[in-house]
Amino acid sequence: MLLEDMPPRAWIATTLQWIRTIALATLFLALGQVLDATLAQQESSGALLLAGVAGILAVTCAGVAAAVPPRLRAVEEQRWRGSGIRAALGRDPAQAAPTGAAGHAATGGGMPGGASGRPSTAGGRPSAGGRPSAAGGRPGTGEAELLTGGVERIAEYRAEFLGPALAAFTAPALVLLLLGIFVDPVIAVVLLVLVLLVPVLVRFFLSRFRGPTAAYRRLAGQATAKFQEVLRSLGGLVLLGAEDAGRRSVAEAAAALRVQAVALLKRSQLMILVNDALFSLVMITAAVGLALWRFDAGMITVGGFLAVLLLATLLYEPIDKLGRTFYVAMAGRTQQGLFTQTLTTPEASASSRTPPTTTSPAVPAADAPAAGKSTETPTGQPDEAAFGPGRGSAELLRLEDLGVERGGRGVLRGVTLSVPRGAVLAVVGPSGAGKSTLAAVLQGLLPAASGQLLLEGHPADPAALQQAAVTVPQKPFIFSGTVAENLRLARPEASEDQLWKVLAQARLDAEIAAKPHGLDTQVGEDGGSLSGGQIRRLAIARALLSGAKLLILDEPTADLDRRAERLVDESLRSLAGDHTLIIIAHRLATTRWAEKVLVLEAGETAALGSPDELLAQTGYYAQATAGEGEDR
Repeated sequence: MLLEDMPPRAWIATTLQWIRTIALATLFLALGQVLDATLAQQESSGALLLAGVAGILAVTCAGVAAAVPPRLRAVEEQRWRGSGIRAALGRDPAQAAPTGAAGHAATGGGMPGGASGRPSTAGGRPSAGGRPSAAGGRPGTGEAELLTGGVERIAEYRAEFLGPALAAFTAPALVLLLLGIFVDPVIAVVLLVLVLLVPVLVRFFLSRFRGPTAAYRRLAGQATAKFQEVLRSLGGLVLLGAEDAGRRSVAEAAAALRVQAVALLKRSQLMILVNDALFSLVMITAAVGLALWRFDAGMITVGGFLAVLLLATLLYEPIDKLGRTFYVAMAGRTQQGLFTQTLTTPEASASSRTPPTTTSPAVPAADAPAAGKSTETPTGQPDEAAFGPGRGSAELLRLEDLGVERGGRGVLRGVTLSVPRGAVLAVVGPSGAGKSTLAAVLQGLLPAASGQLLLEGHPADPAALQQAAVTVPQKPFIFSGTVAENLRLARPEASEDQLWKVLAQARLDAEIAAKPHGLDTQVGEDGGSLSGGQIRRLAIARALLSGAKLLILDEPTADLDRRAERLVDESLRSLAGDHTLIIIAHRLATTRWAEKVLVLEAGETAALGSPDELLAQTGYYAQATAGEGEDR
């Protein structure tokens, strides 16, 4: 199996090691002859010349052999990393292996793009709800670990372990052959028995270490992926108030990795201990004992005794090197198994596939004031009467002459608005009107430059707003893990009944219940196993579970197909009255059921009224709605 993994260029280093071993053995045998000739007062110039030539050859081969692996390692890194990147960017998302499954890969070998994975020729398909699957089109976070540290370990294993390992298994045979021919066959046969224990011992440790090493590499990939995931979604975690949950998930992944690393280190040290005890102590002691026995019996000379002792070091040297690089072998071989299972080179070109984008929730970009205003005029008053009678005693938010500056210029000016508890307010306007800026202020992410922002009648600071409001961004952040784990980001102590309740409110309970694992369904990286509509409704359910007083929804139906849009719309309508909703919308059809619509233009309030009132006018709302074909 080692020969299957071995690159062709690694044979160069192996051959040089063989020549070096033979040269050193010749040197030691020649030194024994020199000793015998000296004791017998005979001519030894021929043996000295042979020893010199053998020594020079050994040094030369050792130097060249040492220079080969680093060069080969660079070549292997380039080969495997290039193959993996091509595979990750060009495969069919529907057939991509999930990152989490990589940990169960066989540890067998394989070349980049080899037969251990089926190449894909199909083009990328968008998943249900009009959202491209997150599994394809770009490397996942676990795959990023394979393409960086994983490839380095594979290259180290193939370039710096396999050649010396083969030499370690075969060089002793050359030494024992020369020992049997030129010194004593009995000593050679006995030492051969000890040498034959090497592959048996290595095979035993390979079988014992394969599982723990794979587990360690899997946990390392998961820990890296979790850290990158939390970092990428940090803005969303802050909006949800789940920073502690994010820190806890990273800490748990790191703790699991630390436990597995300590266990693996113990096994590695055991391997070194056994190697040193068996092949250092036993073999050297056996060689000395055998040499003394055969010398006492008159079967070998003093020079032969010296040659046996020197040759014994050649038996131990490659075995010692093998034992000390054993962990390199296990790490690289395991990573190679993960690589060949998770990333394979597709046969077809992927130039027609567009990678999906993932946007981390963050502070919205500043909306530049748009030039010009419509003829629309405010129809509702900025107080409780705007939302109908009976709401004034339950005011949640009040904006009084609110102004916001960004980059030294005003992006919101004179916004006055009252939002009762349980109301549904849609905020619309052309691009750059100030919608995202207003949402950022209500989330506590931007300070007001002028005016007041009151929460339940009291001036609201950013901390109070962040605690009171939860945002469902246009591209919600979904962690790899289960449905339940994603929901419990909002409330870690939530029971299963509470989880099902919010899923029902978000109109997602039936779809989750239909899955084989229910709440324990793995959502995949970036929610890759869910449709776009399911992701949006899962984010709504998570926001509901937080118990926030105010839900801010940024483009809740953007990029969804009609069916997914309808389901999201139904889930939001079911929340009206029980929850206070502020919906930032470009697609105005989603605002027709709102109680009031705030139209912003150039950073100022252009109109405030019910959808029917605004449709009766000639301003932005009526014109934009008619342009969508929704005016009826």
